[in-house]
Amino acid sequence: MPNIPGKSSGFSVSGVAGVTGVVALAIIAALASATMVRAHDPERTVVAIAVPAAPDAAVWDHERRTFANRLQRGYGLDDGAALEFAGWILEASVRQELSPELLASVVMAESNFRKTARSVTGAVGPAQVRPDLWADFCGADLYDPEQNLYCGAQILRHYRDACAGDTPTSPEECALRAYNVGFGNRNSVYFLAAASRYLNKIDRYREPLKS
Repeated sequence: MPNIPGKSSGFSVSGVAGVTGVVALAIIAALASATMVRAHDPERTVVAIAVPAAPDAAVWDHERRTFANRLQRGYGLDDGAALEFAGWILEASVRQELSPELLASVVMAESNFRKTARSVTGAVGPAQVRPDLWADFCGADLYDPEQNLYCGAQILRHYRDACAGDTPTSPEECALRAYNVGFGNRNSVYFLAAASRYLNKIDRYREPLKS
């Protein structure tokens, strides 16, 4: 396993970041055979990633509006923001095979759904990703909130895969710890309190989306 720092490395899915909804999914499906996952470490093997086919337009719109309603009820987002973020989150969840509830709770914890959020460490956007460390990996403009969210999902998926077999935590818990405090610090006693607070926050924000 190569050295994987905190929110400072990841893998790239080449393709169509910046396009939402059915159009994006259709393009992704069409390019599935050419879509690759590439880790930051040049010694990692390049592997193909399968992408699900695009859903029916009416089904997609229904799912997006249904999830937008959950975001409104759970987080108090206005109609426009809820619908916009619902589309981004659902597409990212399909791309990376992550729960949309998990992605929504991460966005809530990281930025409270603020598109232009900035941190003192240089992290930007709704998923709070550092452009200087992640932009090349995600092949994205991380100042664009849509691409930023997709990149955050890619990072989380990468960490979940890297955490396979990690003990004593589950891959998802390990990935969340890594997303917050860094892969190398995920099990460190020095970062235990911070990581535990982050996990509790994720659980708290995921709860209102369950019903």
